[in-house]
Amino acid sequence: MDREQGVGRGEQQLTLLADLTNRAAGGTEATTYAAWSSFVTDDVRGVRLDPDTAGSHAFAVADLRTDDAVGLELWSRTLHAELTSGADPVQLLARQAAGGDSPRPPRWVEEGAVLGLQGGTGEVRARVAQARGAGAELSAVWLQDWVGQRRTSFGDRLWWTWQRDTELYPRWRRLVADLRTDGIRTTTYVNPFLVDADKKLEPGLRNLWAEARELDFLVARPDGAPYALDQGDFEAYLIDLTNPRARGWFSDVIADEVLRGGVQGMMADFGEGLPFDAVVRRGDTATAHNRWPLLWARTVREGCVRAQVPDCLVWFRSGALGMEQEAPMFWGGDQMVDFSAEDGLASALSGALSAGVSGWPLVHADVGGYTSVDAVVRDYVRPYDLNARSAELAAFGTMMRSHEGNRPAENRQVYDPDQAADFARATRIYAALARYRHGVVSEAVRTGVPAVRHTWVNYPGSAAAESDRQFFLGDSILVAPVLESEATTVTVSLPPGTWVHLLTGASYPGEKKVEVDAPVGTPAAFVREDDPELTAIRADLSAAGLTDPGRR
Repeated sequence: MDREQGVGRGEQQLTLLADLTNRAAGGTEATTYAAWSSFVTDDVRGVRLDPDTAGSHAFAVADLRTDDAVGLELWSRTLHAELTSGADPVQLLARQAAGGDSPRPPRWVEEGAVLGLQGGTGEVRARVAQARGAGAELSAVWLQDWVGQRRTSFGDRLWWTWQRDTELYPRWRRLVADLRTDGIRTTTYVNPFLVDADKKLEPGLRNLWAEARELDFLVARPDGAPYALDQGDFEAYLIDLTNPRARGWFSDVIADEVLRGGVQGMMADFGEGLPFDAVVRRGDTATAHNRWPLLWARTVREGCVRAQVPDCLVWFRSGALGMEQEAPMFWGGDQMVDFSAEDGLASALSGALSAGVSGWPLVHADVGGYTSVDAVVRDYVRPYDLNARSAELAAFGTMMRSHEGNRPAENRQVYDPDQAADFARATRIYAALARYRHGVVSEAVRTGVPAVRHTWVNYPGSAAAESDRQFFLGDSILVAPVLESEATTVTVSLPPGTWVHLLTGASYPGEKKVEVDAPVGTPAAFVREDDPELTAIRADLSAAGLTDPGRR
C-alpha cells in the first residue's frame, strides 16, 4: 500500500520519537511510497499483476517467508497475473518489464549534476558561481522554492500555489535565460495538492484552490465537502485525478505556470496519499489509492506535452504498476541526513536495488539526504562526510541531484567552502561517465532491465551475489560505496575474473572479498580486466584528470 515512508523507519530512538510526537510518523522498513505489484525470486522466476485490469492496483500482500512457495493475497474480485521465468536474471527482468520501452530522460541530465538551491535569484547565482568555481560539472539547477517558502515546525516548506514567488524571483525569465546561456537548465517542483492562495497575502495571485473547488475538481469527504488534509501547520487539498477534466485542468496549470519561461523539468512530488475514506469521481478509493501515482504521472507528462517541452525532465517518488511506461525517472524519497541502513544513505542503496528488480528502470537519491530533525535526544544534521559519500554514490548512478534538505541553515551544503571540492570531484566523475551512462540508460528504458543493478543480476550464483552493499551500473561497472561515516576503506565482494580499479588502476583477483582503500575522492569502482569497456572508461576518466588519486 502506498503511503509516506515515515521518519526513521525503525532507526531508534528516532522512530520512537517520531511516533510519539507526530501520530505514528516513524514508519517501518515495509512502508513505501511505491506499492508495486511485481516481484522476482532468486530462482529466476517472477510474478507481475497486469496493470490494465481492474484488480491490479488493489491492496495486495505477497508472502515470501517460505522457501518453496509464494502466497498472494489480493483484495479484488478479479486477478490477472503474469508468471515469468528466464534463463538468467537479465532475461527475467526484461520479461517482467513486458517490453520496457519507457520514455527516456533528456541526455543533458547525464552530463552533469542537478544542483538543488533555494533562497531567490541572488542566492542561486551566488551558489552556482561557488560550485562552478570549485570545478563542479552542472547540467541544471533545481529550484524547489520557486513558489515561495513558509516556515513550519518541520522546517522550510513550500507554498503549493503553483505560481512564481515574485519577491524571491522577480526577474524569472532573465534568471532562466542567463543560466541557460551558461549551459545550465532550470527545473522546479510540483505536487498534486492545492492550498488556499489567499493565505499567502500576495496581491494578484491566482487562487487555484478556489478555482478547483468551484469546478468540483477536489477529492471529497464522505459528506461531499472538499477533503482537507493536515500537512503539519497547514491544510492542503488533493485534485481528483480520477476526473479527466480535473487532470486536464491541472495539466494546463503545469504547462502554463510550472514550466513557464523556459523551465525544462520538475520534481513531481507525492502521489501516494489518497485517504481511504475519501470520495472520488470515478471508481472506488480502495483501488484508486494505489493507482493514484499512475494518474499523477499521466497528468504531469501531459503538462510537458502541452508546454511543448520535448526534453522535459521529471522525477517521481511515488509509484504504481504500469507507471514505468509514463515516467522516465524516480527517486527514493526522503532519506534521513545520516548513513543508517533503516532510513539513511545505506537505505538509499537498498531502495535502488529493490526498485530495480521490481520494475523501476531508473532511480536515484538525494545527495545529502533530506530529513533533518531535532529529536531532543539528538539533533539529526549532516555529518561532515555525508555530502561527499552520497555524491560518490550518485556519481555512478543515473542522475545526480543535490538537496538542501528541510533545514538548510542547520545542515552542511555541497557548495559550502569545506564541502565544495569533494562534491565537484564527484560531479566530474559523473560527467566523465556520460558516454557509458548513455548506453546504460538507453538499454534500461528499452528493455526494462534496471540501470543500477544488484550484483545478483549480473553474476547470479556467485558469492558476490550475496552482497547488498555494492551494485553494478549496467553490465560493466561494479561499485562498492562507502556507507559508514568516517570510513576510509570499504569491503567489496568481487565476482569471478580479475578486476581493475577505475581510478587507481590497481588489479584485484576475483571470487573473494577484498578491503580496498577508499578515501573521500577515490570511490571503489571496478571493471573486469577482459571487459571491452575498461579501456574506454579509463580513457574518459583520464581525460577529465580523474585517474590520479592524489588530485582533488
